[in-house]
Formats: sequence, C-alpha cells, structure tokens
Amino acid sequence: MVEKIINMNLTLYFDFNAAGNPYFFQIYHGIAERFAKEYPQHQIKCEQPNYEILGHSPGGPGGYSNFQIINQKNNKTIVVSFWDKGMDLFLPGMGWEKYEIIQYLGGLSISMTPEEIYNKYNIRHQPFQYSLGNRNSLENVAEVRVDYKPEEKIKKAIFIGSMYTEHRMKFREILSKHPLFEILDGSSGYYHKSYYEKINQYRVALCLNAHAETSIRETELLGLGVPMLRSELVTQFHNPYIPDYHYIRGSEKSTDAACAYPSLKVEDIADQYICALENKIDDFDFLKSISANSLKYYQYCLPGYIINLFFQLARIKDLES
Repeated sequence: MVEKIINMNLTLYFDFNAAGNPYFFQIYHGIAERFAKEYPQHQIKCEQPNYEILGHSPGGPGGYSNFQIINQKNNKTIVVSFWDKGMDLFLPGMGWEKYEIIQYLGGLSISMTPEEIYNKYNIRHQPFQYSLGNRNSLENVAEVRVDYKPEEKIKKAIFIGSMYTEHRMKFREILSKHPLFEILDGSSGYYHKSYYEKINQYRVALCLNAHAETSIRETELLGLGVPMLRSELVTQFHNPYIPDYHYIRGSEKSTDAACAYPSLKVEDIADQYICALENKIDDFDFLKSISANSLKYYQYCLPGYIINLFFQLARIKDLES
C-alpha cells in the first residue's frame, strides 16, 4: 500500500544573512534550496524574522542562529540551533511557547540527555554538528595547515582569545606563570589567517570554556590538526567527540555545561590542565594520533556535511497533523 502524502504549507524561518556567518549562511540557504527539491509536494515559503519586533535574542524564535520549519496549519515546528545557549529553548518567556516543537536538532551547553528532554518536554532532541565561523576560514585553515610534527613546534600550549569572563582572566593569571603555557588576549593582534598561523607554531592549542563549552574557533582548530587541550565536554554532537582521541582531556566536565565550574575552583581546573599538559606534551605518538583524529573530525564541521546531516535527521513527516 502506497503511503498517503499530505501536502503541507511550510515556512522556513531563518535570518537570511545568518548573522554574518558565511558558513551558517551556506547551511541555511543550502537547506532551503534543497528543501523545495526534496519535498515538491509541499507549499514552501522562506521568511526573514523581523528583528524590530523580535529583538536580537539568538536563543529565541527567529534568532540569528536558529533555523525553523513551521507547519502553518498546526504550528508543529522543527528547530535547528547553532546557538551556544541551547537550553534557552526550554526557558519560559523566550517565545517558544506559541510553537509546538516536535524535534530539536543541535544546541550547545545542553546537559540533559535526549531521553530526559523527551520525557520532560515531549520534544525529540538529537545532537547536531557545529560549523566554521570567520569569513574565509575554510581557505585560510587549508592554506596554513601543514603536516603535524610536534618535535618542530614550540613546546607550549597556546591560547588566543578575549578575556571577557572572570574565570578566563583567572586562568590567564594562573597559567601564564607556567612555562608550558602561552596566553594571549584578544588585543594581541592575531585575527583570521594570522591567528591560525600563530596557533600553528605551537605543539598544543588550549581551549577555555567561555559562555558555552565550545565555540566556532574550536571547529577551525580541528582543521589545523594542532591537538587541543580542553575540559571534557558535557555537550554531545551527532558524531561523538571523544576525549584523549579527538582532543586532550584537560580537566573534568563543567557541571552546568557552560562557562562555570560551580563545584570546583578555577585553581583546581588550572591544576588539571597543567598536569595533563605536562604528561602529554612530549608524548609525540599520542599527539600525532590526536592531530590525525582531529583532522578526520573536521570533515563533520563543513557546511556540505551538515546540510546532508539535516536531511538525514529531520523528521519532516512528523510535521503533519
């Protein structure tokens, strides 16, 4: 028996400029263009959020980092989120109450499991993947990348980034005193290609949690193949991101899956980073394996892969009445 196809009136609701992120732009418009080809039986309209009405909340409906598919007949909605406060979807007052969300792809800093989310909110959540950020990142990373030879690198872990949280400033204060760490703030003058060139000189790259556990910069570092030292992640991705396989486990997880370590002092986390780096920085075989594995994982961060993944995971039929 042939399955009956119900024609739906669907709105693809997303920021057409993708908040200026050229890779989110490729993903949003790539999904929209392919959507009409994949589902010709449906009426499909693309709609730009009105930010004069909505404000500029990235985590709310129509937020810069969200892609929504809405059945106008019944308000059933699929949400794809690249926002690093993915739990905002479940906060009252964000505006999501007017949608019947049936599936949620992505989001970062989510400490609940998909099973817990389904049991509490009746929403099917699936971890997704995170893409690049800066214009020409793909080309710049490819141009800068070289075969990883740890013996030829500066024997340090480098961090370059803004010190916009109290704990990051504390990490800089502690780690800068250790001879194996190089900590530079956002005023150091390294941006885009020069940032990658600087990172590429070092044996290890340090990643510090900020307002979320991970960032666009981290996906770009994967493409360099410079092993990363970072806290173990609470956030899950569609493709498992494994400590001491894809990155060097620098410390235990943050218990709130975001920037803070409520049950631990910054000094304790810093000590764990120091211990992990001291144990691994001269283990060339280990570092080379991390480098090779991170380069393989980088393929999951590219827009083409993420567009294909969307069409594998999105439960479009569930939007029907």
